[in-house]
Amino acid sequence: MRKDMMSPSLMCCDMMHMERDISALERGGADMLHYDIMDTTFTTSTMLPPYMLGQLTKCTQLPLDVHIMSKTPQLYLEQVLPYCRDGYVSVHAESTHEIPYVISEIRRAGVHPGLALNGYTPLTYVETMAPYIDMVLLVNVVAGVTGPRPDFDDAFAARIRRTRQILDRAGKRDALLEVDGNISIRNARIAKQNGADAYVLGTAGIFKPDIQIEDACVVFRREIEKEDYYETADRS
Repeated sequence: MRKDMMSPSLMCCDMMHMERDISALERGGADMLHYDIMDTTFTTSTMLPPYMLGQLTKCTQLPLDVHIMSKTPQLYLEQVLPYCRDGYVSVHAESTHEIPYVISEIRRAGVHPGLALNGYTPLTYVETMAPYIDMVLLVNVVAGVTGPRPDFDDAFAARIRRTRQILDRAGKRDALLEVDGNISIRNARIAKQNGADAYVLGTAGIFKPDIQIEDACVVFRREIEKEDYYETADRS
């Protein structure tokens, strides 16, 4: 699978013109489409409903990257999994004691299972579940809570690096390490330098008022793949 995966967040699209925005994301080179399902058992607000997934798959061939934020993620699987073959479905380590069951059901449906963690959740969850997952989604701060998200600091960079080490030691070198929350070009570069290879892109990355979505995707990829930046960072 291609690394440096751009996964634009559909919650940042113009909801009245989502198909138009998805076409722009495709032209811009998006690799996946990030779809946030929230309920107020786990977050402070709600977001995209699962019933839209069927309509979504009629207008794009891009794989889906579904992020379920609920204390009962198992209740969403029947609505979600039929539309996510060859895509990813991530559930939160903090959400339920039934995580092993949920992960196994995602895998059984032919979908890549992912484990999501909020900013201060211990990485022991990753150590336990690493053999069974194909992606870790690290959220900067807390998923589904509105408010400003800080730039990546040394602690979050170390968290990314530690997660990559855990996956590699578990024989999961092909597992994606995705980051979410204020993914600007600067923060994506820090994340990549420390082992991340997938990026949930929102208003800090590509959904900006002063540039077209398609053009913003092209700029993001060009900047994140600049080899000279990483050569300089490695020497510093």
